[in-house]
Amino acid sequence: MVKMITLPIALEMIGLIVLCLAVTITIFFFIRKKFTHEKVSENHTIASYIFNAFSISYGVLLAFVVYANWYDNNRAHQNVAYEVSYISNFYRDTRTLQDSLKKIITGELINYTKSVLEDEWFCLSEGKSSTKTDTLLDNLWNSYLNIPADKIPNQQLFQVSLERLNYISQYRRLRILDMQQTTPGVMWVVLAVCFSVSLAYAYFFMTKQRKAHLLLVITFIIINTLIFYLIYVLDHPYRFNSGISSEPFRTVLNKISTGK
Repeated sequence: MVKMITLPIALEMIGLIVLCLAVTITIFFFIRKKFTHEKVSENHTIASYIFNAFSISYGVLLAFVVYANWYDNNRAHQNVAYEVSYISNFYRDTRTLQDSLKKIITGELINYTKSVLEDEWFCLSEGKSSTKTDTLLDNLWNSYLNIPADKIPNQQLFQVSLERLNYISQYRRLRILDMQQTTPGVMWVVLAVCFSVSLAYAYFFMTKQRKAHLLLVITFIIINTLIFYLIYVLDHPYRFNSGISSEPFRTVLNKISTGK
């Protein structure tokens, strides 16, 4: 899906609602001018049964898409939490190394975490990963694997720390994959068609009072616009303003930098 203009979430929502209302209200007055209540009311009884059956299918589809995107978004949050946790645990494990080695490994770990914050997080919001962060992670691996065996005070702890470093790499890959997993284009097409049909029914289920009919249509548009916006936001976990916060990385970077 084409990227939306990145604005504060409240402004985005208001802008979308206003735009959708402007279009639909224009169409509303055109239809009310072309078709009178008396002209279409004779079809209300039959159409209502079809509309009820269609609404159930549309509602189930919306619920499924919202849940699937919420689940993926929640998993993306968890992957970030796991990655930060393993960075913190790895840092703690390296405290047993000699001071000279500890300084090198800590420096590499700080460079990697800082790059995630200052470079890769911005790239994620644009649907890309950072080659700089990738290089710094490789540097961390090379530095840690090249530690001479005779300078490792605790071999068992070293193996555990290697496993944690592997998990750091794994959850970074998962973080990048979470960025790339989006709702299929065909799903957006199906949702758009279902929405259009529902809106058409809302136009032609007329009431004698034009204001009451307009209010019902406006309510329908606002609700559906908000649901579609929710799906879009959940589908892009690293968007500006409404995406996953980088604060956990900032917290662990502060911990490593201060030696706490």
